[in-house]
Amino acid sequence: MSESRSKPVDPALAGIGKKPLIDRIGRARLLAGAVLGVTALVLYTITLAPDILAHDVADWQGSAAVLGLSHNPGSPVYIFLAWLFTLVPLGGIAERVNFLSAVVGAAGVLAIYIFILMLFDHLLPAIIGSISLMVAAQWWSYASLAQPYSGVVLIIIILLIMLILWQRKGNPRLVWGGAFVFGLGLVWHSSLVMFLPVLVAGVFIFGPWRKLLAIKPLLLTLLFFLVGFAFYAYLPIRSAADPPIMYGKVDSLSSLRGFMTAADTRSGGQGTFALPQGSELREALVQVVRKGYYPSYAFLVFGPAVLLLYPPVRRSLKPRRRWLLFLAGGMVVQMFLVFAMSQQYSQYYMPMLLYFSVWVSFSVYLLLKAARTLGAGRYGQAVAFAAGAIYLVVLAMGVSQPRIWEFVDHSHDVSMRRYTDEVFRAAEPGAVVLADWESYTALLYAQKVDGQRPDLTLVSVVPRNWRQELTKLGDRQAQMLYSHTLPLGDAGGLPALTEPVFVSIKGRTYQDRSQGEPYPAAVQLFQVHE
Repeated sequence: MSESRSKPVDPALAGIGKKPLIDRIGRARLLAGAVLGVTALVLYTITLAPDILAHDVADWQGSAAVLGLSHNPGSPVYIFLAWLFTLVPLGGIAERVNFLSAVVGAAGVLAIYIFILMLFDHLLPAIIGSISLMVAAQWWSYASLAQPYSGVVLIIIILLIMLILWQRKGNPRLVWGGAFVFGLGLVWHSSLVMFLPVLVAGVFIFGPWRKLLAIKPLLLTLLFFLVGFAFYAYLPIRSAADPPIMYGKVDSLSSLRGFMTAADTRSGGQGTFALPQGSELREALVQVVRKGYYPSYAFLVFGPAVLLLYPPVRRSLKPRRRWLLFLAGGMVVQMFLVFAMSQQYSQYYMPMLLYFSVWVSFSVYLLLKAARTLGAGRYGQAVAFAAGAIYLVVLAMGVSQPRIWEFVDHSHDVSMRRYTDEVFRAAEPGAVVLADWESYTALLYAQKVDGQRPDLTLVSVVPRNWRQELTKLGDRQAQMLYSHTLPLGDAGGLPALTEPVFVSIKGRTYQDRSQGEPYPAAVQLFQVHE
Protein backbone atom coordinates (compact mmCIF):
# COMPACT_ATOMS: atom_id res chain seq x y z
CA MET A 1 0.00 0.00 0.00
CA SER A 2 1.38 3.43 -0.89
CA GLU A 3 2.29 5.89 1.83
CA SER A 4 -0.40 8.31 0.71
CA ARG A 5 -3.06 5.63 1.53
CA SER A 6 -1.51 4.40 4.74
CA LYS A 7 -2.96 7.20 6.83
CA PRO A 8 -6.73 7.77 6.51
CA VAL A 9 -7.87 11.35 6.22
CA ASP A 10 -10.03 12.62 9.08
CA PRO A 11 -13.51 12.88 7.52
CA ALA A 12 -14.31 15.88 9.71
CA LEU A 13 -11.42 17.76 8.17
CA ALA A 14 -11.45 16.28 4.68
CA GLY A 15 -13.86 19.00 3.58
CA ILE A 16 -13.43 18.99 -0.17
CA GLY A 17 -14.21 15.78 -2.00
CA LYS A 18 -14.16 14.90 -5.68
CA LYS A 19 -17.21 16.84 -6.84
CA PRO A 20 -16.99 19.80 -9.25
CA LEU A 21 -15.49 22.88 -7.63
CA ILE A 22 -18.70 24.90 -7.38
CA ASP A 23 -20.63 21.94 -5.93
CA ARG A 24 -17.84 21.20 -3.46
CA ILE A 25 -17.68 24.71 -2.11
CA GLY A 26 -21.35 25.50 -2.41
CA ARG A 27 -22.91 28.31 -4.35
CA ALA A 28 -24.01 30.13 -1.19
CA ARG A 29 -20.47 30.08 0.14
CA LEU A 30 -19.05 31.35 -3.13
CA LEU A 31 -21.64 34.13 -3.23
CA ALA A 32 -20.97 35.09 0.39
CA GLY A 33 -17.23 35.27 -0.25
CA ALA A 34 -17.72 37.42 -3.33
CA VAL A 35 -20.06 39.78 -1.48
CA LEU A 36 -17.65 40.12 1.44
CA GLY A 37 -14.67 40.82 -0.81
CA VAL A 38 -16.51 43.37 -2.94
CA THR A 39 -18.07 45.07 0.09
CA ALA A 40 -14.69 45.42 1.75
CA LEU A 41 -13.15 46.86 -1.41
CA VAL A 42 -16.00 49.37 -1.80
CA LEU A 43 -15.75 50.47 1.85
CA TYR A 44 -11.99 50.90 1.68
CA THR A 45 -12.23 52.79 -1.61
CA ILE A 46 -14.79 55.19 -0.12
CA THR A 47 -12.40 56.06 2.73
CA LEU A 48 -9.27 56.00 0.54
CA ALA A 49 -6.78 58.84 1.04
CA PRO A 50 -6.76 60.96 -2.13
CA ASP A 51 -3.19 62.23 -1.93
CA ILE A 52 0.10 62.18 -0.04
CA LEU A 53 0.12 61.82 3.72
CA ALA A 54 2.79 62.32 6.35
CA HIS A 55 5.47 60.07 7.81
CA ASP A 56 6.19 56.63 6.33
CA VAL A 57 3.14 56.74 4.06
CA ALA A 58 4.61 59.45 1.83
CA ASP A 59 7.91 57.56 1.72
CA TRP A 60 6.17 54.43 0.41
CA GLN A 61 4.15 56.52 -2.03
CA GLY A 62 7.23 58.28 -3.38
CA SER A 63 9.40 55.17 -3.53
CA ALA A 64 6.69 53.31 -5.43
CA ALA A 65 6.26 56.17 -7.89
CA VAL A 66 9.95 56.17 -8.92
CA LEU A 67 10.89 52.54 -8.10
CA GLY A 68 13.10 53.84 -5.34
CA LEU A 69 14.21 52.53 -1.96
CA SER A 70 11.88 53.20 0.93
CA HIS A 71 13.05 53.25 4.53
CA ASN A 72 14.33 49.91 5.76
CA PRO A 73 13.58 47.07 5.55
CA GLY A 74 12.79 48.39 2.09
CA SER A 75 9.80 46.12 1.34
CA PRO A 76 10.88 45.52 -2.30
CA VAL A 77 7.92 43.30 -3.25
CA TYR A 78 5.47 45.84 -1.86
CA ILE A 79 7.24 48.73 -3.61
CA PHE A 80 7.32 46.91 -6.95
CA LEU A 81 3.65 45.92 -6.74
CA ALA A 82 2.75 49.48 -5.70
CA TRP A 83 4.67 50.75 -8.74
CA LEU A 84 2.50 48.52 -10.93
CA PHE A 85 -0.55 50.11 -9.31
CA THR A 86 0.73 53.56 -10.30
CA LEU A 87 0.01 52.47 -13.88
CA VAL A 88 -3.69 52.07 -13.05
CA PRO A 89 -5.69 55.03 -14.43
CA LEU A 90 -7.16 56.07 -11.07
CA GLY A 91 -6.67 59.54 -9.62
CA GLY A 92 -3.16 60.76 -8.86
CA ILE A 93 -0.09 58.61 -8.36
CA ALA A 94 -0.26 58.77 -4.56
CA GLU A 95 -3.90 57.70 -4.62
CA ARG A 96 -3.05 54.75 -6.85
CA VAL A 97 -0.48 53.53 -4.32
CA ASN A 98 -3.11 53.93 -1.60
CA PHE A 99 -5.49 51.83 -3.68
CA LEU A 100 -3.12 48.86 -3.42
CA SER A 101 -3.80 48.85 0.33
CA ALA A 102 -7.55 48.77 -0.34
CA VAL A 103 -7.10 45.74 -2.59
CA VAL A 104 -4.84 43.99 -0.06
CA GLY A 105 -7.27 44.79 2.76
CA ALA A 106 -10.20 43.34 0.82
CA ALA A 107 -8.10 40.29 -0.09
CA GLY A 108 -7.35 39.80 3.61
CA VAL A 109 -11.08 39.81 4.40
CA LEU A 110 -11.71 37.22 1.69
CA ALA A 111 -8.75 35.11 2.85
CA ILE A 112 -9.89 35.02 6.48
CA TYR A 113 -13.35 34.03 5.25
CA ILE A 114 -11.86 31.09 3.33
CA PHE A 115 -9.67 30.06 6.26
CA ILE A 116 -12.53 30.08 8.78
CA LEU A 117 -14.75 28.25 6.31
CA MET A 118 -12.11 25.54 5.91
CA LEU A 119 -11.56 25.38 9.66
CA PHE A 120 -15.17 25.14 10.85
CA ASP A 121 -17.04 24.16 7.66
CA HIS A 122 -19.91 26.51 8.54
CA LEU A 123 -21.00 29.60 6.67
CA LEU A 124 -22.21 31.80 9.53
CA PRO A 125 -18.96 31.73 11.59
CA ALA A 126 -16.97 32.53 8.45
CA ILE A 127 -19.18 35.49 7.56
CA ILE A 128 -19.17 37.04 11.03
CA GLY A 129 -15.46 36.37 11.61
CA SER A 130 -14.50 38.03 8.33
CA ILE A 131 -16.77 41.00 9.01
CA SER A 132 -15.09 41.48 12.39
CA LEU A 133 -11.79 41.88 10.53
CA MET A 134 -13.31 44.04 7.82
CA VAL A 135 -14.55 46.67 10.29
CA ALA A 136 -11.65 46.56 12.76
CA ALA A 137 -10.63 50.21 12.78
CA GLN A 138 -6.89 49.73 12.42
CA TRP A 139 -7.37 47.24 9.58
CA TRP A 140 -9.83 49.56 7.87
CA SER A 141 -7.63 52.60 8.35
CA TYR A 142 -4.57 50.83 6.98
CA ALA A 143 -6.64 49.70 3.98
CA SER A 144 -7.17 53.38 3.12
CA LEU A 145 -3.54 54.51 2.94
CA ALA A 146 -0.20 53.28 1.65
CA GLN A 147 1.44 50.73 3.97
CA PRO A 148 2.63 47.10 3.80
CA TYR A 149 1.40 45.80 7.16
CA SER A 150 -1.99 44.49 6.01
CA GLY A 151 -0.09 42.42 3.46
CA VAL A 152 1.80 40.68 6.26
CA VAL A 153 -1.51 39.54 7.76
CA LEU A 154 -2.75 38.42 4.33
CA ILE A 155 0.38 36.32 3.86
CA ILE A 156 -0.06 34.75 7.31
CA ILE A 157 -3.63 33.78 6.43
CA ILE A 158 -2.48 32.25 3.13
CA LEU A 159 0.14 30.22 5.01
CA LEU A 160 -2.51 29.04 7.50
CA ILE A 161 -4.70 27.92 4.59
CA MET A 162 -1.73 26.01 3.18
CA LEU A 163 -1.24 24.35 6.58
CA ILE A 164 -4.84 23.10 6.47
CA LEU A 165 -4.23 21.70 2.99
CA TRP A 166 -0.96 20.15 4.21
CA GLN A 167 -2.91 18.40 6.95
CA ARG A 168 -5.58 17.14 4.54
CA LYS A 169 -3.44 16.13 1.58
CA GLY A 170 0.06 15.58 2.99
CA ASN A 171 1.62 16.71 -0.29
CA PRO A 172 5.18 18.08 0.12
CA ARG A 173 4.48 20.50 -2.74
CA LEU A 174 2.37 22.48 -0.28
CA VAL A 175 5.40 22.88 1.99
CA TRP A 176 7.53 23.97 -0.95
CA GLY A 177 4.86 26.46 -1.99
CA GLY A 178 4.65 27.69 1.59
CA ALA A 179 8.44 28.12 1.68
CA PHE A 180 8.22 30.29 -1.45
CA VAL A 181 5.35 32.35 -0.03
CA PHE A 182 7.22 32.83 3.25
CA GLY A 183 10.42 33.91 1.47
CA LEU A 184 8.45 36.32 -0.68
CA GLY A 185 6.60 37.53 2.40
CA LEU A 186 9.85 38.39 4.16
CA VAL A 187 10.70 40.59 1.19
CA TRP A 188 7.25 42.17 1.47
CA HIS A 189 8.08 43.08 5.07
CA SER A 190 10.58 41.43 7.37
CA SER A 191 8.21 41.52 10.38
CA LEU A 192 6.78 38.28 8.97
CA VAL A 193 9.78 36.53 10.56
CA MET A 194 7.88 36.62 13.86
CA PHE A 195 5.44 34.11 12.39
CA LEU A 196 8.23 31.63 11.57
CA PRO A 197 8.09 29.60 14.84
CA VAL A 198 4.33 29.22 14.44
CA LEU A 199 4.67 28.15 10.81
CA VAL A 200 7.40 25.58 11.50
CA ALA A 201 5.41 24.16 14.40
CA GLY A 202 2.36 23.83 12.15
CA VAL A 203 4.31 21.88 9.54
CA PHE A 204 5.35 19.32 12.17
CA ILE A 205 2.02 19.20 14.01
CA PHE A 206 -0.39 18.78 11.13
CA GLY A 207 1.28 16.91 8.31
CA PRO A 208 3.43 13.87 7.50
CA TRP A 209 6.63 15.75 8.25
CA ARG A 210 8.81 12.66 7.81
CA LYS A 211 8.31 13.05 4.07
CA LEU A 212 10.39 16.22 4.29
CA LEU A 213 13.44 14.70 5.99
CA ALA A 214 14.99 13.23 2.85
CA ILE A 215 17.70 15.23 1.11
CA LYS A 216 15.65 16.08 -1.98
CA PRO A 217 12.58 17.48 -0.14
CA LEU A 218 14.82 19.48 2.20
CA LEU A 219 16.80 20.96 -0.68
CA LEU A 220 13.62 21.79 -2.58
CA THR A 221 12.16 23.50 0.49
CA LEU A 222 15.31 25.60 0.82
CA LEU A 223 15.37 26.31 -2.91
CA PHE A 224 11.78 27.56 -3.04
CA PHE A 225 12.41 29.75 0.00
CA LEU A 226 15.50 31.27 -1.62
CA VAL A 227 13.62 31.91 -4.87
CA GLY A 228 11.09 34.01 -2.98
CA PHE A 229 13.72 35.65 -0.80
CA ALA A 230 15.83 36.50 -3.87
CA PHE A 231 13.52 39.43 -4.61
CA TYR A 232 15.66 41.33 -2.10
CA ALA A 233 18.05 41.74 -5.04
CA TYR A 234 15.83 44.68 -5.94
CA LEU A 235 17.62 46.77 -3.31
CA PRO A 236 21.19 46.69 -4.71
CA ILE A 237 19.93 46.73 -8.31
CA ARG A 238 17.82 49.85 -7.87
CA SER A 239 20.39 51.43 -5.57
CA ALA A 240 22.94 51.23 -8.38
CA ALA A 241 20.50 53.13 -10.62
CA ASP A 242 20.39 56.08 -8.15
CA PRO A 243 16.62 56.62 -8.11
CA PRO A 244 15.49 60.12 -7.06
CA ILE A 245 14.03 58.75 -3.81
CA MET A 246 16.43 56.48 -1.95
CA TYR A 247 16.49 56.06 1.82
CA GLY A 248 20.04 54.74 1.78
CA LYS A 249 22.70 53.29 -0.48
CA VAL A 250 22.85 49.49 -0.74
CA ASP A 251 26.23 48.71 -2.29
CA SER A 252 27.65 45.99 -0.04
CA LEU A 253 26.59 42.92 1.87
CA SER A 254 26.79 44.80 5.16
CA SER A 255 24.57 47.63 3.91
CA LEU A 256 22.12 45.07 2.50
CA ARG A 257 22.03 43.23 5.81
CA GLY A 258 21.53 46.51 7.66
CA PHE A 259 18.67 47.42 5.35
CA MET A 260 16.98 44.04 5.69
CA THR A 261 17.19 44.04 9.48
CA ALA A 262 16.44 47.77 9.92
CA ALA A 263 19.52 47.94 12.13
CA ASP A 264 20.03 51.70 11.83
CA THR A 265 16.51 52.53 13.03
CA ARG A 266 16.75 50.63 16.30
CA SER A 267 17.03 52.73 19.37
CA GLY A 268 16.13 52.57 23.00
CA GLY A 269 16.39 48.81 23.12
CA GLN A 270 14.54 48.31 19.85
CA GLY A 271 15.46 45.01 18.31
CA THR A 272 17.03 43.56 21.47
CA PHE A 273 15.41 40.52 23.02
CA ALA A 274 14.08 41.22 26.49
CA LEU A 275 11.80 38.94 28.49
CA PRO A 276 8.64 40.88 29.40
CA GLN A 277 7.11 40.71 32.83
CA GLY A 278 3.56 39.49 33.38
CA SER A 279 2.17 42.97 33.97
CA GLU A 280 3.90 44.20 30.81
CA LEU A 281 2.32 41.41 28.80
CA ARG A 282 -1.11 42.31 30.14
CA GLU A 283 -0.57 45.95 29.22
CA ALA A 284 0.58 44.93 25.75
CA LEU A 285 -2.55 42.82 25.32
CA VAL A 286 -4.70 45.78 26.32
CA GLN A 287 -2.94 47.90 23.70
CA VAL A 288 -3.48 45.22 21.06
CA VAL A 289 -7.18 45.11 21.85
CA ARG A 290 -7.47 48.89 21.75
CA LYS A 291 -5.74 48.97 18.38
CA GLY A 292 -8.74 47.12 17.02
CA TYR A 293 -10.92 50.03 18.18
CA TYR A 294 -13.73 47.66 18.97
CA PRO A 295 -16.22 49.01 21.54
CA SER A 296 -15.93 47.46 24.99
CA TYR A 297 -19.19 45.57 24.64
CA ALA A 298 -17.94 43.90 21.45
CA PHE A 299 -16.12 41.41 23.65
CA LEU A 300 -19.46 39.98 24.68
CA VAL A 301 -19.08 37.93 21.50
CA PHE A 302 -16.75 35.65 23.44
CA GLY A 303 -19.56 34.81 25.87
CA PRO A 304 -20.45 31.50 24.18
CA ALA A 305 -17.12 30.12 25.38
CA VAL A 306 -19.03 29.16 28.52
CA LEU A 307 -20.61 26.40 26.40
CA LEU A 308 -17.29 24.57 26.61
CA LEU A 309 -18.35 23.55 30.12
CA TYR A 310 -21.03 21.36 28.55
CA PRO A 311 -19.38 17.97 27.78
CA PRO A 312 -21.29 17.16 24.55
CA VAL A 313 -20.29 20.51 23.05
CA ARG A 314 -16.72 20.00 24.17
CA ARG A 315 -16.63 16.51 22.64
CA SER A 316 -17.99 17.83 19.35
CA LEU A 317 -14.87 19.98 19.01
CA LYS A 318 -12.52 16.99 19.05
CA PRO A 319 -11.76 17.00 15.28
CA ARG A 320 -10.67 20.64 15.51
CA ARG A 321 -9.12 20.61 18.96
CA ARG A 322 -5.54 20.56 17.69
CA TRP A 323 -6.18 23.49 15.40
CA LEU A 324 -7.79 25.56 18.14
CA LEU A 325 -4.92 24.87 20.54
CA PHE A 326 -2.42 25.60 17.76
CA LEU A 327 -4.02 28.98 16.99
CA ALA A 328 -4.16 29.90 20.67
CA GLY A 329 -0.51 28.98 21.13
CA GLY A 330 0.46 30.73 17.90
CA MET A 331 -1.23 33.92 19.02
CA VAL A 332 0.66 33.88 22.32
CA VAL A 333 4.02 33.10 20.70
CA GLN A 334 3.68 35.72 17.98
CA MET A 335 2.51 38.39 20.38
CA PHE A 336 5.39 37.57 22.72
CA LEU A 337 7.94 37.90 19.90
CA VAL A 338 6.46 41.18 18.71
CA PHE A 339 6.47 42.55 22.21
CA ALA A 340 9.99 41.35 23.00
CA MET A 341 11.62 42.36 19.73
CA SER A 342 9.63 45.33 18.38
CA GLN A 343 8.38 47.29 21.32
CA GLN A 344 8.03 50.58 19.45
CA TYR A 345 5.96 49.44 16.47
CA SER A 346 2.32 48.84 17.29
CA GLN A 347 1.59 48.05 13.63
CA TYR A 348 3.47 44.78 14.12
CA TYR A 349 0.54 43.72 16.30
CA MET A 350 -1.74 43.68 13.23
CA PRO A 351 -1.83 39.84 13.14
CA MET A 352 -3.67 39.94 16.46
CA LEU A 353 -6.71 41.21 14.54
CA LEU A 354 -6.58 37.97 12.55
CA TYR A 355 -6.66 35.91 15.73
CA PHE A 356 -9.49 38.05 17.13
CA SER A 357 -11.56 37.27 14.03
CA VAL A 358 -10.91 33.54 14.44
CA TRP A 359 -12.10 33.60 18.06
CA VAL A 360 -15.21 35.56 17.11
CA SER A 361 -16.02 32.90 14.52
CA PHE A 362 -15.29 30.20 17.11
CA SER A 363 -17.91 31.70 19.41
CA VAL A 364 -20.50 31.59 16.63
CA TYR A 365 -19.47 28.02 15.85
CA LEU A 366 -20.02 27.07 19.51
CA LEU A 367 -23.56 28.41 19.32
CA LEU A 368 -24.28 26.30 16.26
CA LYS A 369 -22.77 23.22 17.87
CA ALA A 370 -24.73 23.78 21.07
CA ALA A 371 -27.98 24.11 19.12
CA ARG A 372 -27.33 20.80 17.37
CA THR A 373 -25.97 18.98 20.44
CA LEU A 374 -28.85 20.01 22.68
CA GLY A 375 -31.27 18.55 20.17
CA ALA A 376 -33.17 21.75 19.61
CA GLY A 377 -33.44 20.95 15.92
CA ARG A 378 -34.84 23.58 13.63
CA TYR A 379 -35.55 26.05 16.42
CA GLY A 380 -32.09 25.69 17.88
CA GLN A 381 -30.55 26.56 14.53
CA ALA A 382 -32.83 29.59 14.35
CA VAL A 383 -31.67 30.69 17.79
CA ALA A 384 -28.04 30.30 16.71
CA PHE A 385 -28.63 32.37 13.58
CA ALA A 386 -30.42 35.02 15.64
CA ALA A 387 -27.42 35.16 17.95
CA GLY A 388 -25.22 35.59 14.89
CA ALA A 389 -27.38 38.52 13.80
CA ILE A 390 -26.86 40.07 17.23
CA TYR A 391 -23.11 39.74 16.67
CA LEU A 392 -23.46 41.74 13.47
CA VAL A 393 -25.48 44.42 15.25
CA VAL A 394 -22.79 44.72 17.93
CA LEU A 395 -20.11 45.17 15.27
CA ALA A 396 -22.28 47.67 13.38
CA MET A 397 -22.80 49.71 16.54
CA GLY A 398 -19.05 49.77 17.05
CA VAL A 399 -18.39 50.98 13.52
CA SER A 400 -21.05 53.68 13.84
CA GLN A 401 -19.17 55.44 16.62
CA PRO A 402 -17.95 58.85 15.39
CA ARG A 403 -14.40 58.32 16.65
CA ILE A 404 -14.17 55.10 14.64
CA TRP A 405 -15.24 56.77 11.43
CA GLU A 406 -12.87 59.67 12.01
CA PHE A 407 -10.04 57.18 12.45
CA VAL A 408 -10.70 55.18 9.28
CA ASP A 409 -11.88 57.91 6.90
CA HIS A 410 -8.98 59.48 5.00
CA SER A 411 -11.04 60.50 1.99
CA HIS A 412 -10.79 64.23 2.73
CA ASP A 413 -7.24 64.33 4.06
CA VAL A 414 -5.29 66.75 1.87
CA SER A 415 -3.50 68.44 4.76
CA MET A 416 -0.01 67.40 3.70
CA ARG A 417 -0.58 68.54 0.13
CA ARG A 418 -1.66 71.93 1.44
CA TYR A 419 1.35 72.05 3.69
CA THR A 420 3.88 71.19 0.99
CA ASP A 421 2.34 73.84 -1.26
CA GLU A 422 2.61 76.34 1.59
CA VAL A 423 6.24 75.55 2.32
CA PHE A 424 7.24 75.69 -1.34
CA ARG A 425 5.48 79.01 -1.81
CA ALA A 426 7.25 80.52 1.19
CA ALA A 427 10.73 79.13 0.52
CA GLU A 428 13.24 81.51 -1.04
CA PRO A 429 15.18 80.36 -4.12
CA GLY A 430 17.89 77.85 -3.23
CA ALA A 431 16.78 77.54 0.40
CA VAL A 432 17.80 74.64 2.60
CA VAL A 433 14.72 73.19 4.29
CA LEU A 434 15.25 71.19 7.45
CA ALA A 435 12.36 68.85 8.21
CA ASP A 436 11.71 65.99 10.55
CA TRP A 437 10.84 62.65 8.95
CA GLU A 438 7.09 63.16 9.28
CA SER A 439 7.08 66.12 6.89
CA TYR A 440 10.29 65.44 4.95
CA THR A 441 8.76 62.46 3.16
CA ALA A 442 5.82 64.51 1.86
CA LEU A 443 8.09 67.38 0.80
CA LEU A 444 10.39 64.92 -0.98
CA TYR A 445 7.44 63.35 -2.80
CA ALA A 446 6.22 66.76 -3.98
CA GLN A 447 9.71 67.64 -5.19
CA LYS A 448 10.81 64.37 -6.81
CA VAL A 449 7.51 62.98 -8.09
CA ASP A 450 5.53 66.15 -8.81
CA GLY A 451 8.58 68.19 -9.84
CA GLN A 452 7.92 71.09 -7.46
CA ARG A 453 10.77 73.38 -6.38
CA PRO A 454 13.81 71.42 -7.60
CA ASP A 455 15.98 74.35 -6.42
CA LEU A 456 15.39 73.53 -2.76
CA THR A 457 17.64 71.30 -0.67
CA LEU A 458 15.58 69.06 1.61
CA VAL A 459 17.29 67.62 4.68
CA SER A 460 15.70 65.10 7.04
CA VAL A 461 16.81 65.99 10.56
CA VAL A 462 15.24 65.06 13.87
CA PRO A 463 14.45 68.20 15.89
CA ARG A 464 17.02 67.47 18.57
CA ASN A 465 19.75 67.76 15.91
CA TRP A 466 18.56 71.01 14.35
CA ARG A 467 21.13 73.12 16.18
CA GLN A 468 23.91 70.80 15.02
CA GLU A 469 22.67 70.88 11.43
CA LEU A 470 22.51 74.69 11.43
CA THR A 471 26.12 74.79 12.57
CA LYS A 472 27.15 72.41 9.77
CA LEU A 473 25.37 74.51 7.16
CA GLY A 474 27.44 77.59 7.98
CA ASP A 475 26.78 80.21 5.33
CA ARG A 476 24.02 78.06 3.87
CA GLN A 477 21.91 78.42 6.97
CA ALA A 478 18.46 76.93 6.59
CA GLN A 479 15.79 79.35 5.59
CA MET A 480 13.11 77.22 7.17
CA LEU A 481 12.65 74.58 9.81
CA TYR A 482 9.57 72.49 10.27
CA SER A 483 8.20 69.82 12.57
CA HIS A 484 4.92 68.03 11.97
CA THR A 485 4.55 65.81 15.04
CA LEU A 486 4.72 68.17 17.99
CA PRO A 487 4.72 68.50 20.96
CA LEU A 488 8.40 67.73 20.88
CA GLY A 489 9.17 67.92 24.57
CA ASP A 490 12.91 67.77 25.20
CA ALA A 491 14.47 68.28 21.77
CA GLY A 492 17.93 69.59 22.40
CA GLY A 493 16.84 72.94 23.78
CA LEU A 494 13.94 73.46 21.38
CA PRO A 495 10.90 74.66 23.33
CA ALA A 496 7.96 72.30 23.50
CA LEU A 497 5.57 73.53 20.81
CA THR A 498 2.04 72.24 20.60
CA GLU A 499 1.14 73.04 16.98
CA PRO A 500 2.78 72.38 13.61
CA VAL A 501 5.12 75.27 12.86
CA PHE A 502 7.70 76.29 10.34
CA VAL A 503 10.36 78.80 11.30
CA SER A 504 12.09 81.14 8.88
CA ILE A 505 15.68 81.99 9.70
CA LYS A 506 16.70 84.89 7.49
CA GLY A 507 14.62 87.64 9.02
CA ARG A 508 11.30 86.22 7.94
CA THR A 509 8.28 85.62 10.16
CA TYR A 510 8.21 82.80 12.66
CA GLN A 511 4.86 81.38 11.65
CA ASP A 512 2.45 78.90 13.18
CA ARG A 513 0.74 77.20 10.26
CA SER A 514 -2.65 76.87 11.94
CA GLN A 515 -2.75 80.07 14.02
CA GLY A 516 -0.58 82.50 12.09
CA GLU A 517 1.00 83.68 15.35
CA PRO A 518 4.71 83.71 16.25
CA TYR A 519 6.32 81.59 18.93
CA PRO A 520 8.45 83.95 21.07
CA ALA A 521 10.47 81.06 22.45
CA ALA A 522 11.29 79.85 18.95
CA VAL A 523 12.26 83.38 17.92
CA GLN A 524 14.64 83.62 20.85
CA LEU A 525 16.16 80.22 20.07
CA PHE A 526 16.88 80.86 16.40
CA GLN A 527 17.61 84.61 16.34
CA VAL A 528 21.32 83.90 16.60
CA HIS A 529 21.25 82.39 13.12
CA GLU A 530 19.71 85.39 11.36
